[in-house]
Amino acid sequence: MKPLKKLTALLVLLLFTAVLCISGCQQAAKKPAPSRVQTPAKIAPEVLKYKKEPTISLYRSATGAKEQIKLEEYIKGVVAAEIGPKYPMEALKAQAIVTRTMTLSLIEYEKGVRGKHGTDASDNHTEFQAYDKKAITDNISKAVDATRGQILLFNGKFAYALFSSAAGPKTASIEEAFPKLAGKVGSYIRPVSTNGLKYAPAKYRNWTVKVPKSEIKRIMGSKAGSLNDIKISKKGPSGRALTITAGSASIAGVDLRQKIGFDRLYSTLLTSVKPEGNYIVFKGKGWGHGAGMEQWGAYAMAKEGKNAKQIVTHYFPGTTWKKLYK
Repeated sequence: MKPLKKLTALLVLLLFTAVLCISGCQQAAKKPAPSRVQTPAKIAPEVLKYKKEPTISLYRSATGAKEQIKLEEYIKGVVAAEIGPKYPMEALKAQAIVTRTMTLSLIEYEKGVRGKHGTDASDNHTEFQAYDKKAITDNISKAVDATRGQILLFNGKFAYALFSSAAGPKTASIEEAFPKLAGKVGSYIRPVSTNGLKYAPAKYRNWTVKVPKSEIKRIMGSKAGSLNDIKISKKGPSGRALTITAGSASIAGVDLRQKIGFDRLYSTLLTSVKPEGNYIVFKGKGWGHGAGMEQWGAYAMAKEGKNAKQIVTHYFPGTTWKKLYK
């Protein structure tokens, strides 16, 4: 399996549980925020306008060219780059649905990369999503064609269909993965059980990462002191590090991971953070932000006989399945 590329640093900037309403609540009870709770809703205008397959603009980072491309062809290239062809067919289909949904949500609600390149999307995974036309295989094409036009909605709007590589044993809450998105994303991004670590590459099941103390000191500032008392001071509902403290300094786990580097500190599912000589030693599990669909978890579910719809609805509970166009 080739390495998976992730939505990383700049996408975090680009992007950004809830209380579920129980029918029969008393009038005096607090009403949940409309954006956070699934309610019977009309389909939003930005969804209804997609009556046929759209053409989107794609920035090609290698050449600086701006390419017009049909959405379904673009989805094939993203699935090829983000997950590759070796997954079971139902997992490929699930990735296609999630990718299509995420693409349209980013275009409609985050303005794509128009501010930077004047286009809807970019093939640079640090800016939008990875894209590799040359890596498209027959199986990937079949998976995308089989799910043509299919997306996920929440409150009649495109869901932020996040995905990551290896999250287990639970996916992350939105507050753990993208705290700045917490006000936008509904209760469909919440911890659910997952089993992807069973199939993920061994190096992501349990890992140890050493970062020079001097680097952590630059990140956390002088108030962090000697770093000899560095620790995880707060964890989220899935066990991920929300806050790391040292001395009188503190930093959000997601911010520390971003500053160290997403490909160096694999996730915030940390089991320990300790000083060791001239290094700070991080021990943990998984790869990626952990929210939404776990790709290796989708692999596991497909191996167990689950279909694409079962996979996607497991990772995005409460969302509505819709086919936009034929």
